[in-house]
Amino acid sequence: MQIGRYWPEELTAEERAALAPGLPGDLNRRPDVLVVGGGVVGVSTAVACRQAGLGSVVLIERDRLGAGATGGAGGLLSADTLAGTYPPHYVSFGQASIGLWWKLQERVGGGAGIRPFDSLKVEPLAPELAANLPASAERLTAEQVAELIPGLSWSAPGVRIPRQARMNPLRAVASLSRDIGAVCTGVEALGVTVRGERLVSVQTSAGEIRPGAVVFATGTPPRLDGLALDVPYGSLKGHILTTEPAAIRLGGGFAPIATQLDDGRLLAGGTVDSGDDAPHVHPEIIAGIVADLERAFPALRGLPVSHAWVCFRPTHPDDLPVIDRVPGLENVWVTSGHFRHGILMAPATGRALAEWILYGRQPSTVTGFGIDRFAGER
Repeated sequence: MQIGRYWPEELTAEERAALAPGLPGDLNRRPDVLVVGGGVVGVSTAVACRQAGLGSVVLIERDRLGAGATGGAGGLLSADTLAGTYPPHYVSFGQASIGLWWKLQERVGGGAGIRPFDSLKVEPLAPELAANLPASAERLTAEQVAELIPGLSWSAPGVRIPRQARMNPLRAVASLSRDIGAVCTGVEALGVTVRGERLVSVQTSAGEIRPGAVVFATGTPPRLDGLALDVPYGSLKGHILTTEPAAIRLGGGFAPIATQLDDGRLLAGGTVDSGDDAPHVHPEIIAGIVADLERAFPALRGLPVSHAWVCFRPTHPDDLPVIDRVPGLENVWVTSGHFRHGILMAPATGRALAEWILYGRQPSTVTGFGIDRFAGER
């Protein structure tokens, strides 16, 4: 078993290079829009700003693209399964975002790297899902479930939710980044200068940048000299693994048990390890994920784990993201705390921010994701 993320194994040399382009010699230090943060939300926001015609866009990232939560995520896009667990406007936001992913797949050169799949759920269903099944859900008999999920250790009816998606998140980020214009990796934001209600410059490890507008998409809220931003946040650790290619072939994604990748590997996990801030993999948690997999599929006993890793997902107290203009500043926005759904919500988040910058008013799609909802928790 290799301790480390599986996703880099799938990348081509060209895709790896796209994740770490470095600092261009002709860096535009007066862009119309500066995006700080090179995860999937930051990259999607930069692409949306370009598509909205906002002028020149520069993205800076202190590491390489996708180095944080993006590159450690499971890469599943399933908004319809959130119904009942999350507020309706959040579910609608996710559903719109999947639609935008498919548009990006068609529009971006080489595609965005997403793959369609049906989400399979077997009874007993979670009460929240059972009470809020989407209109697209198809009821399955126990016999149909057995055909789609061969070797399952119990027999029961279920449902199939079509037109969900999955991806290698690093491949998606590498592909989308080609549509930004200027991507700078190894560049860290250090502080800002504010005059009145405007941010006039960002101090970085590569010198000063004086943008027209700034979006901070740094996972957790930015903590920079000169930027007054008080938002409660944290991060929750999770373990994920991939197996060696399995003999079974699933007819869809069977989360949270397993999702099958193109080469037959099974992706499993996505635990929530509250109170654990250690950056390393715990073997006993990996063993627990394997045990769950083997209980569901007894024929998989002994199937080796190929990769195991941990991911820290940025959160806010209500498990919903912030997508807002920074209070008191007319040209600065922040998005943070997407928890488990950063990849899912990235295109819709980027589009909302681009529209807000373009038209100067908050899009209705992000109502409820404001900073002011935490006023009593600071």
